[in-house]
Amino acid sequence: MELIERYLYQVGKHLPVKNREDILAEIRSHLEDTLEERTNGKPGEEDVVELLKEMGSPRKIAASYNPQNQYLIGPALYPLFRMVAGIALAASIGAQLLAGGISLWVGSSIDAGEFVAGLLTSVPTALGSVVIVFMILQAAGVQPKMDEAWDPRTLPAVENKEEVKRGELIFGISAGIVLLALLIVMPERIGIYNMPGAAFYANPVILQYLPWIYASLALGIGFDIYMLWQGRWNIANRALELGTDVFSIVVLTMLYKGHVAWLEAHGASGVIFNLLDLPKNLINNPQVFGMQSFCMAFGVALIVLVAVSISKLVKMILRALSGGEVISPR
Repeated sequence: MELIERYLYQVGKHLPVKNREDILAEIRSHLEDTLEERTNGKPGEEDVVELLKEMGSPRKIAASYNPQNQYLIGPALYPLFRMVAGIALAASIGAQLLAGGISLWVGSSIDAGEFVAGLLTSVPTALGSVVIVFMILQAAGVQPKMDEAWDPRTLPAVENKEEVKRGELIFGISAGIVLLALLIVMPERIGIYNMPGAAFYANPVILQYLPWIYASLALGIGFDIYMLWQGRWNIANRALELGTDVFSIVVLTMLYKGHVAWLEAHGASGVIFNLLDLPKNLINNPQVFGMQSFCMAFGVALIVLVAVSISKLVKMILRALSGGEVISPR
């Protein structure tokens, strides 16, 4: 029965993972047996609605399986705690990544050890502060109101598991392998071709950062293969995807800044240049034209990837806040 499934799904969101399946099985059995007894095996929607109203809201029934005095943070406060903890975690990691990105952008070097130490310090500090606040609320007996009137018909539908798009993953793996193979086999042939004179200018910036490019492509291919094996999205692999995007952002930043530095060293503007000068450079200085084109391409790619990554982070936080990334009660 759909209403029972929706009810159990919502109850499961407020139960600890360890005992969730056993508790939900017990509740399901009680509901089915009660309906069988009351309706002689022919329950209607109104019968289900009436029984669920007697049981109480999902949060209330979940709380009855978790005595408050056994928890530092009880099940009544846990949904709010999870929301606040998620915001604190995202803000802490985001602040560290933003600081690192700004340092790279302005040309400062980043000590990897200090960066990791900053993450290891800021994340536990942020989460620890949230835990302490909620421990105090729990000890003071502050609890959300759970006995408000509710209608079982308003229960949201059980969300479908988010299956991966295999076609996109296979295309991404194939394209990544082809590009990685080309860079490994003939990196010196990546550059600017001057068709009229059949001249070729290798791109020194790409050659300089080849190991980083290899690592970024390999990481992306590995993640796509992993997701093809996993078959569905969850909060863990979304975070992993965000991590690969952050690494790609770092590599694109280095490539963009490398092209800017090369152009400035050769008497051309690397950050802002007149697009009307591009046709002129194509004829008079094809190497500068090519490096400006690469610079624009990496700059656009960097902006797009940053925007996409921010969008993914926001969606991941919203899913966590809405409880969308939880195990189905079935």
